[in-house]
Amino acid sequence: MRWVYESLALVLISAVAAGGIYLLVGAPDHSVPCVQAELKADQVCLETVMSEWNGDVLWVDARSDREYRKGHLPEALLISETDAENQIAVPETMERIGMAGVEGRKLVVYCGTDACGSSELVAEKIRTTGFHSEVYVLFGGWKAVMASGVSVVTP
Repeated sequence: MRWVYESLALVLISAVAAGGIYLLVGAPDHSVPCVQAELKADQVCLETVMSEWNGDVLWVDARSDREYRKGHLPEALLISETDAENQIAVPETMERIGMAGVEGRKLVVYCGTDACGSSELVAEKIRTTGFHSEVYVLFGGWKAVMASGVSVVTP
């Protein structure tokens, strides 16, 4: 029975130490550092989208349908990598992409993280259609969105 008390004492000491560290250092930083000048020409920081472009873009979510249903940016088009050509060919999708270009709105594609690659593939497929000339990939993807506190649509 002594081991139970020793285990509880260890848990208590650990909790107090963790609380102390939290008070001294603060909450962990989950932000996605991004420097626009260091990115490729077709990549963009979320800060650039929200401050310089006033968030006035057409968002394209390149994640899976399941992830999209858990939450996405307002009015985002779902164009997943696995079925991008068919989803882009839908008349309503083509119209939204084309109208965004006519209205002067940039198109920003995001996926789960900055390393997922889906957004690059979807962005390239959109570029090849010729419906929109300013197609960017969001650096940090959904992870950057969630870390920023930007408003998202959730079920």
